[in-house]
Amino acid sequence: MKFALRDSALSVVIMVVVLTGSAFAVPVVDGVFDLIEWDGYYVTDDGVGRYGYVGPGYGGQEFDVEYMGLRIVGNTVYFGLQTGFDLVNGSQGFAPGDFAIDVDGDQVYDYAINFSISGSAVTYTLYENPVWEDVVYSQHNISNPFRNVGGDIIDTFFFDTGYGSGIFPNNIDGGVSHVLEGFFDLSALDLHSGGDILLHWTMECGNDYLQVTGVVPEPTSLAMCGAGLLGLLIGRRRLRK
Repeated sequence: MKFALRDSALSVVIMVVVLTGSAFAVPVVDGVFDLIEWDGYYVTDDGVGRYGYVGPGYGGQEFDVEYMGLRIVGNTVYFGLQTGFDLVNGSQGFAPGDFAIDVDGDQVYDYAINFSISGSAVTYTLYENPVWEDVVYSQHNISNPFRNVGGDIIDTFFFDTGYGSGIFPNNIDGGVSHVLEGFFDLSALDLHSGGDILLHWTMECGNDYLQVTGVVPEPTSLAMCGAGLLGLLIGRRRLRK
């Protein structure tokens, strides 16, 4: 009986480890927006429409924002972007924008992330109290904000392989796509009070944009589940005695 209980308890522990391992698997920062790694934590654009419409503007795949991911695991915020827009040189005289973060759901973006790309390496700078510039075309104001031009630097973080470009199989419209990935500590967002986080990105013209919501998980939920399963198992064994 003792061996049976021990083996059953070990099975529960293994199951909990598998569950938590799956729940806490995270995207790899390698400059490739892998849909398996981001599964369940990304949004995708509706692609390129007639006459190159990407919404709210036109321009074809060159201005299409294809994917955006946001995942929060413990105290770490993972983010990713894939777009047809050239994140290094811009496109047709328009510059890439900064990431905008809303931490309290009021549609006011409390933080900005600027990026500087050198080869595959990326340096990100996180700003609090950003000063936002809008997109250049007023008819594309749904894409606002575009770029931060002020604020206070609160963190910088660097990745050797945070940027990548190429023709990726997840791009149904063809053409070259550009990818940014990275992560930072959730604790850096001192205005965050525990709710969901919204991430937004667009380019200077605002031809297209994407935003994705990241849910802050309960850190002990899976551990409590495992403890509950083990407790239930022990309780059942006691009832059988």
